[in-house]
Amino acid sequence: MTGSRGNLLGAALREARERGRITQRDAVKGCGISYSTLSRIENGLVTVPSLEVAMAVARNVGLGEGDVLRLAGTLAPAGSAELADPSIRRVLQDGRLSPDALSTLRLTHLRLLASEFSADLGSARPVDVRLAAKKAGLTLVPYNSTEARFARQGRCYEFPRGSDGALMGQRLWGAHGIAHRLIAAESGAVPECHMREVGSVAEREATYVASRILVPHSLLASDLRQRPLPQDPAEFATALERVASRFRVPTQWASARVAEDKIGELYW
Repeated sequence: MTGSRGNLLGAALREARERGRITQRDAVKGCGISYSTLSRIENGLVTVPSLEVAMAVARNVGLGEGDVLRLAGTLAPAGSAELADPSIRRVLQDGRLSPDALSTLRLTHLRLLASEFSADLGSARPVDVRLAAKKAGLTLVPYNSTEARFARQGRCYEFPRGSDGALMGQRLWGAHGIAHRLIAAESGAVPECHMREVGSVAEREATYVASRILVPHSLLASDLRQRPLPQDPAEFATALERVASRFRVPTQWASARVAEDKIGELYW
């Protein structure tokens, strides 16, 4: 946050603090900066070091987080207006996104992450996992173990070979490793895989991204246009199995992906 944006934010923090008769020492409690730094921020001599610090000070002085986002330039004016729109105001609770809103945004983020990654993987069904791994800067190594792990600072993913080197299992493991790699890369972290914690948020997110890598929206939509699913419930399960076979994923994955995309068409 630099230039005039930082000056506007500093002035707004000062005005909110003085309006609430809050001292600078109290305003920076738990915020990771000194009161003298806050004084310089308020007077436009330095900018707020990070958005997290700005939010922390704002909470202490009673300045709305929406105002912080607008003044910091994190959201365009149109974005601030959209968040303030009465039609979606209930996603906010006391100026913060509700847990449901955060969960939905996170899911949308993961969906976009997978879609952007899959865009250049071609139109082949099934998706070439080795090619996908190469694009992600990852080497896939099946080996004789029941555990999966990353090596060489996250550039190599070693996963169970499975009985008789089962092809589908290796595809699922490979996509799972790629998903971990993509998610970790966004924060500059070294990817980790803990499949024993299968119910953890990290593992569930990786599995979700993996499913969208192996069954990309564009390829699934094209496939369903060419071979629409039958309306007859008796034939539906068989048709889903054919989708799973074409993409070489478990039927449960095919079912979940079809359901997700069909629901998306209804609402979006």
